[in-house]
Amino acid sequence: MNNEFQKVLQAHNLVFERKAARVLQLNIGRKCNQTCAHCHVNAGPARTEMMTRETMEKVLAWLHATEIEVVDITGGAPEMNPHFRWLVEAAKSQNRHVMDRCNLTILFEPNQDGLAEFLAKH
Repeated sequence: MNNEFQKVLQAHNLVFERKAARVLQLNIGRKCNQTCAHCHVNAGPARTEMMTRETMEKVLAWLHATEIEVVDITGGAPEMNPHFRWLVEAAKSQNRHVMDRCNLTILFEPNQDGLAEFLAKH
């Protein structure tokens, strides 16, 4: 055994084995309508980093070849990415369960008309 973690496992007669991935979490941007001190990605209104649709297409092509069940979409406020709704629909078309880590205040922001209905539908 060459590391402490392996030694602890062995001392407790435990086996650590990797199982198949069930969830793909995608952080599709750091732009957010809020600035929270606890945010793990330091998201906020002034942030501009966004996953492109081209990258999303590559991720979805990769996802298609997997048995991953859940696509967990996060950000910032993922709904602020201009390709968010497209991504949700594309993941759903692959018969995946889609989670949106919505902060709910986004529902009251400009350009988010119909978001609650969209989320309820998908």
